[in-house]
Amino acid sequence: MFENCPVMLVKANTPSIEVCKLELTDEAQYEVCRFFSDAASEMRSGKTKIQFDGRYSPREDEYFAVQDFQLSEEIICAIRDPTGVPAYAEEKEGFPNIKAIFVGKREESGEVERYVAAFQCFRKEQYLSTSKWLNIFSEDNLFVREKRFGISISNTVDCFIEENELQFISYYFARQIFDLGDHYRSATDKEVLSFTSNERLSIDDPEAFQKLATSWVRRKIAQINDSNVFENYPAEKIRTLAKWEGIDITIEDERIVIPTGKEALKAVLGFLAEEAYRGPFSRNTYIANSKRKL
Repeated sequence: MFENCPVMLVKANTPSIEVCKLELTDEAQYEVCRFFSDAASEMRSGKTKIQFDGRYSPREDEYFAVQDFQLSEEIICAIRDPTGVPAYAEEKEGFPNIKAIFVGKREESGEVERYVAAFQCFRKEQYLSTSKWLNIFSEDNLFVREKRFGISISNTVDCFIEENELQFISYYFARQIFDLGDHYRSATDKEVLSFTSNERLSIDDPEAFQKLATSWVRRKIAQINDSNVFENYPAEKIRTLAKWEGIDITIEDERIVIPTGKEALKAVLGFLAEEAYRGPFSRNTYIANSKRKL
């Protein structure tokens, strides 16, 4: 898939994306490209594609996809013209701050360009440190010290792109490489403020609630807002439905009281976002960590 493709680094913590090329021996380049080709195929082989919306955790036989995903111009230019990409040079300040390693190729059909690329999120343990660790390698059954800086490349792929579709399994690692904020529905500050002032809700300290709104809370608020649950169900009906699922909801002046305790808050918001349910056999109440419509 990526035979003889250049191997690139994406640096982190820079004002703009910076791409460098790794100058490799023919043997090393062949092996890295083989690693990425095999890993990209394995990531999707025999698995079902699920459209990503931030509300569902894939099973082992599933992977996520984001449609109409646009690679940055810096990465596109690097794949289109790798000869123009500067080679990585060792830095005097120490290790480079690497965000990802990738290989990619450009295909052309008529006037249409398409890009295929595989990305590996770079982990800290992939640095072969010469200051914190004593690296020794076997040479003719004798271990010798290696003083040169180095990195390791694993046989895994965290993101794969083809036909403007981003594919991945772990959102955690995918977001280390790409900004997925536009594809992951989370309430904005304005939405959180609007939620605290909703006439159907009673929040004891709206200002404190806004300050403590975690990413989980923001996702639940977004899901609740998108469902229009308050427009479709009065408070008493919501309380009755919650009771069937083993969740206690308090109502004051026809408004749902949003609790301050962490577990109680999680239960109420989880229920309003349709992520709380009672087990049919144990009759215990659970909060789902993800959901997908059948």
